[in-house]
Amino acid sequence: MKAIKLIITILVIVFINIVLTGFLEITIRRPIIYYEYIFLPIVLILAQKHIYRVFILMGLILLDIIYNLSHLYFFDIFNYIEKLPYLLIAKFNLSFWIYILIGLSLFVWLCNFLIKLFELKLKTLQNKKYTINIIVSVSFFILIYCIDSLNGSSLIGSQNLDKQFIKISTSNKKEYNIGKSLIKDLYTDFTLYQLGKKEVHEINDFKNINGDSSLSYKYFYNSTGNKEVVIVLESWGVYLNDTLMKDQLAPFFNIDSNKYKFSFEKSFFNGATLQAEARELLNKEGEAYFSVIKHNHCDIKSLIQQKIEHNYTTLAVQGFSGTYSVGAKFKKLIGFQTFKDYKFFHDTLGLPSIYNNQYQSVLDEEVFEYIFDNLNKSTKNFTYCLSINTHLPFHLTKSQKKELEFPKFTNHYKNSFPDQEVLERYYRMSQELARLATLINKSDVDKVLIIGDHAPPYLFKVERNMFAPNLVPAILIEKKMKKNLAH
Repeated sequence: MKAIKLIITILVIVFINIVLTGFLEITIRRPIIYYEYIFLPIVLILAQKHIYRVFILMGLILLDIIYNLSHLYFFDIFNYIEKLPYLLIAKFNLSFWIYILIGLSLFVWLCNFLIKLFELKLKTLQNKKYTINIIVSVSFFILIYCIDSLNGSSLIGSQNLDKQFIKISTSNKKEYNIGKSLIKDLYTDFTLYQLGKKEVHEINDFKNINGDSSLSYKYFYNSTGNKEVVIVLESWGVYLNDTLMKDQLAPFFNIDSNKYKFSFEKSFFNGATLQAEARELLNKEGEAYFSVIKHNHCDIKSLIQQKIEHNYTTLAVQGFSGTYSVGAKFKKLIGFQTFKDYKFFHDTLGLPSIYNNQYQSVLDEEVFEYIFDNLNKSTKNFTYCLSINTHLPFHLTKSQKKELEFPKFTNHYKNSFPDQEVLERYYRMSQELARLATLINKSDVDKVLIIGDHAPPYLFKVERNMFAPNLVPAILIEKKMKKNLAH
């Protein structure tokens, strides 16, 4: 009878871990079980008081969730926690907060219920509760560790195919360990977080494909065009389906080929939007963004400072508030002379708000139009734009769903996407790209780079598997040099 109760405890621990993996359908690099859960019964026995035990169980599960949620969105946990307060100024609807409240209430009740069951089990074990739980926990750990070792990986190692005697993996998530230490993962994140405390010059340069610099540095650091634009598109990833990728690029093939040349490229990405801004504007690994904010200055010559030295007027624009992730502060610290965000576009220009996600913003296309209208206001200018409408979680507005093109689009692509959200976001991104192609074709811009910040961080593997895991697309439009007709 006692053995059965111990087996039930193990099954409950395994079930909690399986639930937290999303039944292996969520695209997180989480093992099937964290070792800390295996030794949780021993910790709970030592805690003794009921309330302490409830808090320990809740704390471990919440830490697990936040860690994996941060990595789902390309963050380390420590920078992600620093970013969480900005959710409070995001415009989630009332139903979202009701669901959160109900979920937290159920979570507290469930943890309390599981601890009560655990305490009932302890009473039946009496004086043997320490010995039996230690034996069971250690045995379970050894079993998992041995399986992982045979699988070519372990607690302190990484996968080694030469030592792989069996193959048990959740390889769709690139995670080969059945068991792993959450504490070890947290330590790895902490070492990454500490890099943000260094000065920018101490942080590694970004290394792109073939060891190149970021595409913005490659094409703009020493360029001499009078009108130059870099646009970072939110969550624009490289589709593995060539047809879907080509369809998004199609409008750019209609640009006047006598005036402009068009090329398609790909770039590595590592991290979220903040890291992408450090990549493109500083040619540094993502921790440089946090370094600039924490030190309140940028100690290298950024792309923007280089442009200013060469007499460019520099402008950064975005259709949402610059308070998010202290974006306005970052832009000013790295050298932008002017920064315009939602307040300017909405309050000054009177553009309407739009909600394709939790961010209050104006239409990205309106910001794009402002950029190209603004090009002739100075002799030499460099403009940087960060879009927002395609941020996840995504939905089309009611008016966008009523657009005449949307039913035709849906009918054409309905079998190309796993769910409605992915289809609608593809539609919205295609709109933005088509508008940019039109604006460029009508403009007198010298050079434009349009690049994704990161692949879209969809929750489920069937969605993420549509994209190259470490690449973003890029479009470079350059004005052709006029041929010298003199003889």
